[in-house]
Amino acid sequence: MFDHKQALADLHTKLGYTRLNRALCKLEIVLGLTTAGSGLFLGEWTLARNTTDVQWSFVAAGLALFVLGSYFALAGHRSHLYQSGNELTAYLAEMIRHNDKGKRE
Repeated sequence: MFDHKQALADLHTKLGYTRLNRALCKLEIVLGLTTAGSGLFLGEWTLARNTTDVQWSFVAAGLALFVLGSYFALAGHRSHLYQSGNELTAYLAEMIRHNDKGKRE
């Protein structure tokens, strides 16, 4: 048949892409979700206290952590989607190339 890894390497070479690291993408997702959860808990804890004076700096910090953590989690997910799309593209290109060779012979 054909080598999927070689087809993916050829696709990356032709298009000028760099190989994405799956472990780094997963780490980005986990750290992003952890940060978003921390920001959510910080904001909720600050607003739920029984004090008359709300510390808005903690609320703003919680919101910032939530937004940045969500962004990083989505960025890691997007990297996974790009990598999967590249693998499928390389597979389809290789299948089309092999089918064209069979028809010519």
